[in-house]
Formats: sequence, structure tokens, C-alpha cells
Amino acid sequence: MHPRLALNSLSTATWSLEQDLDLYTELGVPAGAWYAEKLERAGIDRAVDLIGQSGIRSVQVFARGFTLHDRSSWVDDRIRLRRAVEAAVALGAPWVALTAGPAGDLDWDEAADALGEAIAPLLGHGVGIAIEPSLPVRVEVGFLHSLRDGVDLADRLDVGTVVECNYVFAERDLAGTLRRGADRIATVQVSDLVSPSTTIPDRAVPGDGVIPLRRVLGLAIDAGYRGDVEIEMLGPRIEAEGYGSAVRRAVAEVDRMLQELDPR
Repeated sequence: MHPRLALNSLSTATWSLEQDLDLYTELGVPAGAWYAEKLERAGIDRAVDLIGQSGIRSVQVFARGFTLHDRSSWVDDRIRLRRAVEAAVALGAPWVALTAGPAGDLDWDEAADALGEAIAPLLGHGVGIAIEPSLPVRVEVGFLHSLRDGVDLADRLDVGTVVECNYVFAERDLAGTLRRGADRIATVQVSDLVSPSTTIPDRAVPGDGVIPLRRVLGLAIDAGYRGDVEIEMLGPRIEAEGYGSAVRRAVAEVDRMLQELDPR
């Protein structure tokens, strides 16, 4: 298995952490990215022990971010996200990734400033914070909708960003954006898209759809990105096929691409 291949625990959204670890171990997956709510359900201390015993390296812990236009919610969100930071530190994960959070009636610059203020207490605890863009129709998730803006925001706040291939593969001058932001990228997430689709989310197993994943991953590697490539799939196609089958096919395909693009 390629050492840069990782599995995101949202790919088996309704499974327990124990089920995730059994599958990762069976497949020989070297690294995992952990949804904070799944760690909470298992119990953080217990989750850290289980992942440590598995020998699986941790890429990141990820969670939903702040409701930026509602400052009254920030205190509880900071408590929740501090637990995610503490879990990442205990796991040896270099990153905690957050969605940008809804902006409400704030404009882009106001939302960026609010996000910087909101995350300030989470910085400086031995783990980086990365902000993940979301689809433009998911304004309840975040105000950040392109990798280009993600890199700009990362530079502005001195944080990281996430490359979600399902969202950014068709961006103008993607190669240039990846070169400019290579040092800011926390992780690259891969899945596919079967077109047409009006369902959200409706991700597919890599290789099943229209996203030129090999090209996008090649651009990231050529830009100097040396981190993990993380399979993150969710939606009705994955549920209908079943997690075991979908994950096995995804791991085989992404491993094949990585072996070709970054032979070790």
C-alpha cells in the first residue's frame, strides 16, 4: 500500500470507530483522518488508545467550524473544537481541519476576519488549523467556495487549507493555485462525481465518474505537495453499494494512481 494513502472516516459514516479500524487494518491502509464526532462517540481517550494500538498514522481530526455571524455560539464551539485539538495532539495528527462556517449577513472579508478571531484560541497548541472550502450551495457549511480563496484565506490567517478534489477539479489555473499554496495544504481529499447529479453530497468511488483525479493529483505532486491523499466518500451511491465494497474499490484505485504518480 502506498504510504501516502489515507482513509477518511466519513467514508464509513455510520460505522463505529472499531469497525473503521478493523477495515483499515484488513486492507493495510497506513493512515486515517478522523471525524471528531465519531471520536466523541467512541470516547476520546478510548479512541486515542484504539487508534494507537492499531498502528495507523493519523492525518487529521476534522470537525464543523464556527457559526461566524452568531458570536453567542463561539464559546461552546471553542470548547468542542478544543477537544478536537487535544485529540489531534494525543494522536500525533499534524492538523485539525474545520469547515469555514456560515457567514450569515457578513461579507467575505468580514467573515474572514471573524474566522480569524474565532480560531485564535485554538492556535499554538502543537497542531495546525486548516480551513476546508465547501460547495457554493452549502452556505450553511461555509463561506469559502474555491481553493483559490482557500489559499488566500490561509495566507491571510496563517493557517492551512484543504484540497477537496470533488469541489476544485474544474477551477481556473488549478496548477497555479496549487503551486502558490503547496506549503499551506494540510491534505488532499479524493472522490469522484457521476454526472449529472443534483444530489448533495453524491460522491462516488474514484474511477467511477468524470473527475480527472490522476491529473489533479499529478498537479499537486508536481507543485511540491508531499502530504497524504485521503479518500473521503459519502452520499447515496456509497450507501447503496455498501461501505466495505466502496472502500475496497477506492483504496485499490487510489493506490494504483499513487504508485504511478509517486513511485517509492
